[in-house]
Amino acid sequence: MLLPFNVLVIMTYYNYYLSVTTDPGKIPSNWEPPSSLVMSKEITSEGITGPRYCKTCKVYKPPRSHHCRYCKRCVLKMDHHCPWINNCVGYDNHGHFVRFIIYAVVACSYVIALLIGRVRAIMEAIRHFQFDAEPNTLQIIFMVLNFVLAFIVVFCVGILTVYQLYCLSRNQSNIEAWERSKVEGLIRRGKILPIQYPFDLGIYRNLCEVLGPQPLTWLWPKPMQGDGLSFPVTLGTDPRLPYYWPPRDPDDLRPSIFSSKYKRQQETQRLLAQDPNAVISEDESEGYYDSGSFVSDSDADYSIDDEEEGVRRFVSHSVYDLSGTSCAEHKQQYNRRTYHREDQDTEEEEDSIPLSTLATRKKMPSSKED
Repeated sequence: MLLPFNVLVIMTYYNYYLSVTTDPGKIPSNWEPPSSLVMSKEITSEGITGPRYCKTCKVYKPPRSHHCRYCKRCVLKMDHHCPWINNCVGYDNHGHFVRFIIYAVVACSYVIALLIGRVRAIMEAIRHFQFDAEPNTLQIIFMVLNFVLAFIVVFCVGILTVYQLYCLSRNQSNIEAWERSKVEGLIRRGKILPIQYPFDLGIYRNLCEVLGPQPLTWLWPKPMQGDGLSFPVTLGTDPRLPYYWPPRDPDDLRPSIFSSKYKRQQETQRLLAQDPNAVISEDESEGYYDSGSFVSDSDADYSIDDEEEGVRRFVSHSVYDLSGTSCAEHKQQYNRRTYHREDQDTEEEEDSIPLSTLATRKKMPSSKED
């Protein structure tokens, strides 16, 4: 009875070890997308952008790769960053991770089955007045603890396992599942033309992509085959599509008047109007989609961009105009008050307006000492 349990525990720990120690996949420093990938105005208007480029790592992103803010680098076919293994789940260790959670769920289910069998044996002995088989208090405590802990693992990790197997059957990572739902929403709203997810090869082939080509060895630890830089696609799919996936909302491709991209475009148009033969230098990443900013990508690693800063300043000035108070007058009024922020060392503008200023639209006379 304990031999299967010991085998399950050994396989659980071994696959956990492989998940922790195996590098999820690193982009080669010399990798670049094929030179045949050309972007046109027509496909850009449909939400198809150029090959993805990571502005943090300063490298092109192969298909299905994403940047992880915890690992501080891009990961091949990133699924998610798992705190329980302190590592990203990516191309090279995804199979180890799936086998680890499968063995963990099966091992804990086996523990529950053993406990249920023990309880049935005790009840059967009591029914036949064999009270010598009755467990003592310490045994009862450990049986209850084992059952509760095993049930928690089966319930929580079981949900994760079912979802991982569902994603594997569709040949999608955790991030790609979110991307697919977003793309389907854009298609329903008519913002982009219908487009097929390029990596869905059918359930059997999808499982083979991660667990290996032989079903009999799917649960046996093995390294991934392939380089994680290119992937087979659905029959009839444009081979360039994996480099463009996922398509974006066309509205997002139009720069705001507050963004640095819009300012660069205006400056370029001004220079070309003055000198049509002028040579304009362009940012290498200007036409590329810096995607992969899912859960594990970095809100904290990026500062407020020009667009957000411009909107904030625009709203702030609009409120001052409505109240009849200029920004300079507001600063003078605010400095005369005793309210101070705790972070005095920052040099950001204070956007709060005293209620007295909003209540009286009349300008307050400045003091002589000002």
